Amino acid sequence: MKKVLMSIMGFMMLQGCNTGEQALMPSKEYFVEVVKELSGEEYYGRSNYKDGAVRAADYILGEIQKVGVETIPQDVILKAWEGKQRPQLHALQPEFKSLITPCGEGRWTGAPEWKLSYLQHFTHPLNAQRGAVELVVDGDTLNHTVQYTLKEFSPTFKGDLDVVYLDNKYLNPDDFCKYVNSGAFKDKAVVLDWDRFRETMYTFPGIEVYKTYFMPMENVGALICKSEELLPYFKSRNHFNTPMPVFMVDSTFPADAKKVHIDVEAEMVENDAHNIIAYIPGTSGSEKHFILACHYDHLGVCGDEIFYGANDNSSGSAMLLNLMRHFKQNPPEYSVMFIFFDSEENNLLGSFFYADNPLLPLEDIAYFVELDMIGDNGNTVYCQISDAGERGLQYLNELNSAMPVPFAELDRHPMDDYADHYPFGIKGVPAIYMEMNGDTNKNYHSPRDTFENFFSDNYDRIFNLVKGFVEGYK
Repeated sequence: MKKVLMSIMGFMMLQGCNTGEQALMPSKEYFVEVVKELSGEEYYGRSNYKDGAVRAADYILGEIQKVGVETIPQDVILKAWEGKQRPQLHALQPEFKSLITPCGEGRWTGAPEWKLSYLQHFTHPLNAQRGAVELVVDGDTLNHTVQYTLKEFSPTFKGDLDVVYLDNKYLNPDDFCKYVNSGAFKDKAVVLDWDRFRETMYTFPGIEVYKTYFMPMENVGALICKSEELLPYFKSRNHFNTPMPVFMVDSTFPADAKKVHIDVEAEMVENDAHNIIAYIPGTSGSEKHFILACHYDHLGVCGDEIFYGANDNSSGSAMLLNLMRHFKQNPPEYSVMFIFFDSEENNLLGSFFYADNPLLPLEDIAYFVELDMIGDNGNTVYCQISDAGERGLQYLNELNSAMPVPFAELDRHPMDDYADHYPFGIKGVPAIYMEMNGDTNKNYHSPRDTFENFFSDNYDRIFNLVKGFVEGYK
């Protein structure tokens, strides 16, 4: 506990000192500044639309350059791999991850060499929905992201369909596909009870439910999945198309609709993506290193709406830049790698790519810490922990308890494919994912995740936890 208290006192002294380089010191003001910048309209939601993700990466690289943090030296990489075998591409990964492939500089072609040195390039398919997005029910045009959401794998479709309501007796793995794909619903929009679907069709952990049950539906006009609450717009399964458009609606969707008009424009494109990797060497000379990670991409646009992503995840990107400023001035014992992942919103493809193509051996990672959606005002930290990472959570709880105003709880959950810690955790890396629960969660994956709805309340506590963890965890 003495070590924990000293770490916290050091943080407070650092925050209060005047080093003459105040512009490069971490601060809440800088945290807010970065979130405001990255969630600005000119980045178009940080996807490949109008090069929004590239523009965001360029801004982050500029901030890294100001601090004077470099990428991993080649001699460090060569030494780390001496006598070790590099992993095989796509080892242990789900089948569809094989769609991720290394690529050239892509949209960074012609960029200065110093910028290119930080980037890890890869490419993957992406279903872009940038044209019309319209759902009209019996003449009433519904409001996208408020009354319905278009699923990210939906293809182009335009037309009118009669509405039918599926009997729940067919919502079982044996009958669903056979009955719905029989041909009786070729020109119909089939409404199904999504809450019931989830109870009866998720028959084993890790099931790719959309590919399993929706991909065979070649004889269905459209699917409308009705739930008590509207699910957020989600982009993770956008590397493939289902045969028909799929919508999520909530309980306000009528129980007796007769006809729908659907207008969806989509295009499958090849997206070149780019992880950003920076590195601060530790003082011990050990090959052990921490990875502090976030994702800087977001959902981009759907139809005529921009998904700004202030909390998700401008906030995590802003925190990483603040931590970088601190550790540049105060190098810890172990080296720290900072990774800003691209394509997290595309089913974690950026982190899967790095985990398959690590610059340093995964077994040398002392701990992987991911910060995502921390721009919220709650008093509970949602955490997911890999099997190898339990001891890290224990230490974080010690740090939290020693803070003047601790979080009410570090809420522990088992690991799943929720965020970028997952590809590391399934390969045995000690890993933790950290997210704040608060009022802005209601704006998750919607156009309302804006700077105006973002909170900086927890900046000091999150910064303190991660800083203390890197400086004290052994």
